[in-house]
Amino acid sequence: MSKSILVTGANGHLGVNTIRALLKKGHKVTAFVRKTSNLNGLKGLPLTYKYGDVQDIDSLKEALKGCEIIIHHAAVYKLWAKTVAEIMEPAIEGTRNLFLAAANTGIEKIIYTSSTVAVGTSVDPKVLLTESDWNKSENVPYYIAKTKAEELAWELSDKYHIPILVFCPSGILGRYDYTVTPTNRQIVEMLRGRGMTVKGTFSFIDARDAGEIYALAIEKGKIGERYILSADGMRMKDVGKMVTALTGKWVPHFPFPRFINIASGRLFEMLAKLTGWDPLFTEAVARELSHKHAIYDNAKLLKDFDYKLYSMEDTLQDTIRWFSYIGKIKLKKSLGDEFQPDAEWLGSNR
Repeated sequence: MSKSILVTGANGHLGVNTIRALLKKGHKVTAFVRKTSNLNGLKGLPLTYKYGDVQDIDSLKEALKGCEIIIHHAAVYKLWAKTVAEIMEPAIEGTRNLFLAAANTGIEKIIYTSSTVAVGTSVDPKVLLTESDWNKSENVPYYIAKTKAEELAWELSDKYHIPILVFCPSGILGRYDYTVTPTNRQIVEMLRGRGMTVKGTFSFIDARDAGEIYALAIEKGKIGERYILSADGMRMKDVGKMVTALTGKWVPHFPFPRFINIASGRLFEMLAKLTGWDPLFTEAVARELSHKHAIYDNAKLLKDFDYKLYSMEDTLQDTIRWFSYIGKIKLKKSLGDEFQPDAEWLGSNR
């Protein structure tokens, strides 16, 4: 059954993939974006646009009119920012405003986007983290923001009696990213010859899978449940090896002790302050991820949504194809036939 859906953060990487999946299923979509937003990923799509900001409750109230379901993606996804408030305030205030705006409107449900960073990491590579786990670390502002915002979402859901379903996506890789998110940047930098891998395990999700599962959540999934949206965990060393196998581009692995990675992050921050260049990683990120393991149990997701995820090789190949297509990376001419763009990308603005 077709639904009228409001998507916040509609122009972001996850938003664009979600909206494309929703439209393919016949839903009516209202995209909530700022007037200054880059809309490259949404051009040509049959959408209604509502302009505003999640920190402006009046614009949210206006955007909600006529909508039955909300998918909340809006967030500042940065691992490096001039101020903590730049990341924290949109997450916390945006969540509060969303529920206040939706209260007493008859909204069927809010499909809320948290993150696996709100689930946490482990020092034990044999531990599978589940939906019952919560991040206890306060190293990275983005991690703190996502954790506190999700906690607030559950609280406000109870307070205003608004049904919610929460997704915790892991690092999203792949198509329709025009800004190069911190997750995709890991792969892009490898292919630019500036990337490397360190000891630790990380988890990813294909952007195509993420968008499709959000679209399925209009009808599937259980209200009041928290779902980990992730494929299997993979050692960063093995991710680098797979990139090399696909492209021939050597990705160095540095199995340095944790303290050296932390010191390197501190050095990258100092250079960033001098140059204005975003660091490859920060001291806080190194403390959070170096020699740690972000491995999650996705069994509940796969069961409730009856879904099969793309393999990591498929995901990396699609990611490489996308960034080659929009000109963010250059591949050897001999690889041209293996990384042709999808037909639906052709003719889109770069």
